[in-house]
Amino acid sequence: MKRDTRLRTAAATLLLLFFVCVSGPVHSRSLAGQTAASPVEQRPQPRRDAHVIMISIDGLIPEYYTQPSRLGLRVPNLTKMKLGGAYAEGVEGVFPSVTYPSHTTLITGVRPATHGIVNNRIFEAPTEPQTGEWYWFSDALKSETLWSMAKKAGLVTANVGWPVTVGADIDYSVPEIKDPSETPAGARSRKRTLQYSTPGLLEKVFAGGGGSDNSTDGRRAAISEYIITNHKPNLMLIHFIELDGAHHDNGPRSAAALPVAERIDGYVGRVIEAVRTAGIFDQTTFFLVSDHGFAEVTRKFDPGVVLVKEKLITLDPSGKPTDWKAAVWSASGSCAIVLKDPNDKETAARVTAIFTKIAGAAKSPINRILNQADLKKLGAIPNALLMIDAAPGYAFDDKLTGPETHDSKDYRGTHGQLPSRADMRSALIVYGASARVGARMAIARMVDIAPTAAAVLGLTFSEAEGLPIAELLKSGVIPAQTQPNKRSRKPKPESKPTQ
Repeated sequence: MKRDTRLRTAAATLLLLFFVCVSGPVHSRSLAGQTAASPVEQRPQPRRDAHVIMISIDGLIPEYYTQPSRLGLRVPNLTKMKLGGAYAEGVEGVFPSVTYPSHTTLITGVRPATHGIVNNRIFEAPTEPQTGEWYWFSDALKSETLWSMAKKAGLVTANVGWPVTVGADIDYSVPEIKDPSETPAGARSRKRTLQYSTPGLLEKVFAGGGGSDNSTDGRRAAISEYIITNHKPNLMLIHFIELDGAHHDNGPRSAAALPVAERIDGYVGRVIEAVRTAGIFDQTTFFLVSDHGFAEVTRKFDPGVVLVKEKLITLDPSGKPTDWKAAVWSASGSCAIVLKDPNDKETAARVTAIFTKIAGAAKSPINRILNQADLKKLGAIPNALLMIDAAPGYAFDDKLTGPETHDSKDYRGTHGQLPSRADMRSALIVYGASARVGARMAIARMVDIAPTAAAVLGLTFSEAEGLPIAELLKSGVIPAQTQPNKRSRKPKPESKPTQ
């Protein structure tokens, strides 16, 4: 009897050792204190049969899909996506709420101070040549992106017109870039776009003439159709831009802007149809997004004129800057003030006092002043002394001569203001394979959109502030260990005004 017991004990020991040897560290940890019944944490695996197409309609306000009939707007494709998918009634974005910082947050899940794209236009000191260059090039990025993660996972990536993608490691890429000095305006982007696109791609797309629609968005739709039907990317980013221009020129909800929204709705329909033609519709999830909302404008304020009057920018007789202590870095609905010497406390105090006085006046063009502590909380421009947020009806310009305030003339819509303002809210519709049909949420966060798209592809950001939005996705799409169970999805609070 004792011998049988010893034999059974020895056999059990050998069997345990066998499993320890073949299973390696998992069971070694169990022996060190983790019970054998504990679940083994595994990172999500890339879903090679999944496809995500993120379509950005620049400047799309949520009202265009939440209440189109009230505006007399015909957007059948957006309506189909909303009713057949899930959506947010608005998205709280980032500061400043302009195109390039926002689009970069949409594919990184972090705020501008973290990903490095803090404005549209690169800051150029007033005494330097004003090239007007934007953050075109991807080497300015400081954070991992949807495309970089997808590439590492062996997924196929594509891009048509997404900001900050020049030089990016994307399989099929037509980046957004233009030459600000080139005229006419319609030709500004084509030469540089061809230069930096995937070699041979545009030639193949337009080999047959490219159709009759030669508008910027018409061409982007045609390029998108070609890439989808021929290459079936797992991740595709598309940026339509013409609604933004219509809103700037005429104002949001204007009679001139609504037909542009309807035309872009048709381009979205073409993208969806291309996915069907490619045979991947049942595996595709669409994210219809925008980068910011829009506010109506009637007046402009030039803080640079104020700095000249206060002798913080010196001009020669021709109006050319020759020296400066403080400069403006406009984002239309907001404006950063940058010091030549960040340690110049005297100038910092003067600048703060100057704009605090203006903000405190009756009918001021300034809604609010944000100091460095405020900007840090918002993840905004790190090297700004302060930023000013435009009062309703106002936008900021970067002129150095002329009146401080003036009529905005043919500039009737703007953005760039604090993202907490209702008119700055952007759009989000999730449609297709992973969408929780019928789901709706009041306000989503822009930082959560990239992690949500990543989850559909079986990917996880390592350092994103945002979290996957479980409310808008089918159950089971987001792995349990990435569910938002501890961190809050509430927007970061803005501190009280500095005035």
